[in-house]
Amino acid sequence: MISPSPLRRGGVLLLVLMAAPLIGCTRTTKTPAKPQPFVFRALNLRQQDSKGRPSWELLSPEARYDLQRRVATAKQPRGVIFAAGKPRYRIEATSGTVINDGEVIQLEGKVSIVVIGPQGATITGDRVRWTPGRSLIEITGRPVATDRSSRLTADRARFLIAEDKLELRGSPRLLQPGLNLLTREADWYPPTGVLKAAGPVLALRQQAGKPDQRLTASALEGNTREQVFYGIAPVQFVDPAAKTEIAAGRTRWDLEGERISSAEPFTGRFDQLHVRGQALETNLANTTAFIPAGCDLRQPGEWLQANTCQWNWTSKVVQAEGEVRLERQANRQITRSAALSGQVGKDGTVEFVTPGGRVFTELTVPPPAQGTPRKRPPVSF
Repeated sequence: MISPSPLRRGGVLLLVLMAAPLIGCTRTTKTPAKPQPFVFRALNLRQQDSKGRPSWELLSPEARYDLQRRVATAKQPRGVIFAAGKPRYRIEATSGTVINDGEVIQLEGKVSIVVIGPQGATITGDRVRWTPGRSLIEITGRPVATDRSSRLTADRARFLIAEDKLELRGSPRLLQPGLNLLTREADWYPPTGVLKAAGPVLALRQQAGKPDQRLTASALEGNTREQVFYGIAPVQFVDPAAKTEIAAGRTRWDLEGERISSAEPFTGRFDQLHVRGQALETNLANTTAFIPAGCDLRQPGEWLQANTCQWNWTSKVVQAEGEVRLERQANRQITRSAALSGQVGKDGTVEFVTPGGRVFTELTVPPPAQGTPRKRPPVSF
C-alpha cells in the first residue's frame, strides 16, 4: 500500500496490491541503478469532499507507478464521479495517466462519460484531461454527446462537472435523422437534456429529391430529450421547393411531431401570396400552415382578411374562414362570406371561390365616359 499526499479538497487514498517490482538482483556497481517503476495488480484512487462524502474514484486492473515522479500509468481505467455523495457519472477509458496521485488524470482511447440512471446520455472522446480539483474535464479528441436520437458534435468540449454542463465549442452540430443543425457555440446539460445555443443558428431539414428546408434564428434553446426547441427572434423558415418564406418571432420547433409554431405576429410569402397573422402553426409532415387569428392575405390586385386561414404548399390549396372579406381593386369590389377557398395557379396567384353558402358582394360602377357624371350608389348582390 502506498499513501500519497492528500489533495486540497479532500483526502485521496491510493490502494495498490503489488505484483512484482521491476527490480532484480544486481551486482554492486559504482553507479546506482535507475529506479524502475513498480507494477501493481490493481490501482484504486479515491477522494472525499469536505464533508467526508465520496467525491470520485478511479480503478484499474493493472498499473505502473513511478515513485519519484508520482505518476501512474493504468490500463482500462474506470471510475465514478459523485454528486453530494451519490454516484452521478461513470467514466471509462482504454488507458490513463495519473499525475501527482490524482491531481490530473489523462485518459485516452474510447473515453466515455455516462450519466448514471435511465437517461441514457453519454459523452465520448479520444483524449480527455480530468482535473478533479477544478471539477473539470477537457475533451480535445472528437467529442460526441448522445441523448436518445440526438447527437451533438464539436471540435472541442469542456465538461463542468459541478454544473452538469458540457460546453461545445468549435462548429458544434446537432444531428438527427434528416436534420443538421449548426450553431456558433452550445451548452448541453446531460442529466436533463437542456440545450442552449448561441447563434447564428442554421437548421437544415432534408427532403427527398428536393432542396433542404432552412430555419435560421439568432439563438436556440430547448431539450434534446423532449426534442422540442425554441428559436429566438428573428426566425426565418424557407422552403425553396414550395416557394415559401416565413419570418417570425420566438418560434417553437417540435422535432418529433414535425411542427413549427409561433404565438407571435409573423409575415410570410407563399409564391405570389403575401401573408400576415397574429400566430402560426405549421405541420411539416403534411405540408400545411394554419393561421389561428388575424389572417391577412395579399396578392396583386386582391386583399383578403379572415379570422383563420390555412394553406397546403403541396396541393397549393388556400382556405379562409370566419368573417372573410375579399377586396379587389377592379371596380373596388368587396366580397364578404363565412368562408372562401382558393387554388394557386401557374402564375403563382390564388383564385378565390366560394365553396357554398351566402355571399355578399358590392362593387362601384365607374361613371359613363361621356355626359354629365352623376353619383351612383354601390351595387350589392
